[in-house]
Amino acid sequence: MDYEVPLYRFFLIAIVLSFALSGASSDFNRMHVKLEYDKNSNTVYVKSPESKLLLSGRPFETRVDCIESPLTCIMRFSAVLEVSEASGECGKISLRPVKPGVIVGICLDLSKGLWYGGSELQYQRWPFKNITLPWQPYVTNDIVPLNQSVGNVIERYWLSSNGVGVFIPATSPLYFKHMTSESGSFSEMCFIAASMRHMSGFMKTVAPDLVLNVCKMVNILETHRHMSKEYFDLPIGQPDALMFKSPIWSTWAKFKVDINQDKVLQYADEISKHGFSHSQLEIDDMFSSFYGEFDFSPHKFPDAKNMIRELKMKGFRVTVWVTPFANVESLAFREGIVGGYWLKDSDGRVPALVRWWQGVGAILDVENALAVDWFVNRLEKMKSEYGIDSFKFDAGETTYVPSSHQYSIQWVDPNVYTSKYVAAVNRLGPMIEVRCGFRTQRFPVFVRMGDKESRWGFDNGLRSLIPTVLTMGLLGYPFVLPDMVGGNGYNYEAPAAGGNPFTTTRLPERELYIRWLEVTAYLPAMQFSFVPWQYDEEVTAIAKKYVRIHEEIVTPMVLRAAREAATEPGAPIIRPLWMLDPEDIDSLESETDFLVGDTLLVAPVLEHGVRKRDIYLPRGTWEDMTKLETVLGRTWLRNYDVPIDHVPTFRRIL
Repeated sequence: MDYEVPLYRFFLIAIVLSFALSGASSDFNRMHVKLEYDKNSNTVYVKSPESKLLLSGRPFETRVDCIESPLTCIMRFSAVLEVSEASGECGKISLRPVKPGVIVGICLDLSKGLWYGGSELQYQRWPFKNITLPWQPYVTNDIVPLNQSVGNVIERYWLSSNGVGVFIPATSPLYFKHMTSESGSFSEMCFIAASMRHMSGFMKTVAPDLVLNVCKMVNILETHRHMSKEYFDLPIGQPDALMFKSPIWSTWAKFKVDINQDKVLQYADEISKHGFSHSQLEIDDMFSSFYGEFDFSPHKFPDAKNMIRELKMKGFRVTVWVTPFANVESLAFREGIVGGYWLKDSDGRVPALVRWWQGVGAILDVENALAVDWFVNRLEKMKSEYGIDSFKFDAGETTYVPSSHQYSIQWVDPNVYTSKYVAAVNRLGPMIEVRCGFRTQRFPVFVRMGDKESRWGFDNGLRSLIPTVLTMGLLGYPFVLPDMVGGNGYNYEAPAAGGNPFTTTRLPERELYIRWLEVTAYLPAMQFSFVPWQYDEEVTAIAKKYVRIHEEIVTPMVLRAAREAATEPGAPIIRPLWMLDPEDIDSLESETDFLVGDTLLVAPVLEHGVRKRDIYLPRGTWEDMTKLETVLGRTWLRNYDVPIDHVPTFRRIL
């Protein structure tokens, strides 16, 4: 896609500003924030009542004139800047172009605090570190093939350790850039409001405004609670209870597209033979006759109905993989043309084709109610005909929307595709899973992390697992489904041999697999594909141990936290340490530990060969669940022993 921004106009006329205002729900939390403008340096300063600098920014152009109450400045040849005083808890910055062709923008200097939020990233840290994201549309992306892009789940929400939060309403298309050094000494995030030229079907706002809602309360936790209440919906229910408790077993990472009836039945037999529980068996990619058909290939699955009947007799629930695409060779493609169910090209006469990872096809018009009904009814028919229990929904990201298309209704923000897709598939019930999200927090479904790589690092490997689940929780998505234990096993040496890295498999290394399943055991759900007995008896025994821990110890805590997430704004299931100690720097910097609810602290090993680690306990009184000792918080436990089959955990007792 063409992500080019008309930067020659941006640098001529864009406004750069950073800002914060105050507000609170009680006298205890109320703060007044100073907004100062220095004419000599042409800089906006945002300060606390004690004159501590919180944010700063510089307009690219010289100020022409400003008036007070509210502060309004007219920037030469370009835009009107209006700063509204706080009403309640938050203030607002508005940038409004004064003529067509003007692009307005803001750069935020993030160096005065630690920052969190935004989106899934391929290089995920908590807080932001070592980030290089060049100018790009701020839209949902398939995270795997795009190294320097935002990911599958995004929101226009960012939060700072100094208690400042920024939320940008979805009233204009948004471009974005983010650069942060490893130390955080340099950190800048920029936004511009501009029509997305590569997405012709979205509404062309001639000169879109840019609005920032900015809040400042007494600390990061109070700000997060308030902004979550103000800007995010609470879930209206919970996903399927068994999916929380027992593992999902997917065919994807182990078999990739090389699946058939015999392999699925053998896979189920092995799971049962080795004594593992299960919530469902998931039949993934390339089971159907063509992409877009909701059936089973008669060549690979000669008796699919009987296969599913056998699986049910063995105690398995069965789900299958679904996308919004239909390739051109499918019957569904032709049926959708007749019904007008696909996104159309710019002239509105034929489907707008998209190249996705398994070919070329059409994509569902999720704004067309008749198209959504047709899609959902076909899936319901498949459930009835084959005995399927539910579905794993893949894709749905805005980047798969064809560059030339026409919606049945035009929208300003391209992320509407993701929002409408999740809303559509939510009709299939609480056993589904999706892998994308934007403004869809209210739906009681599991949101799967983007595909993880079978490696150790923050570069979409094991070390990114905790930052990812914390980020998704901060953005209002508590029902996080971790990716498969060990990652996807993509074989990146395959192209040299003429293969596809996404359809050929490399078994994850043994130690990585063990440490991965140990982390996953303490997350809201578990998901296997590579099986423990592909390694040895010790790995199988460790896996059984942690499945049992997840089912008997973790799941009750998760379900309790899930109920809180549905009633308390800003309360995810998996929480950062700073939610117990919001002004403690060690808690604010922690990215290798997490809380299950507010009760259990988990400190796994995330590095190769490590058998000792330092563990930080935030404020409170803690019981070491290994040593059965009581430890006071705000304490470092140095060189704590962590053998290969162990995860240190601590229960908060006060």
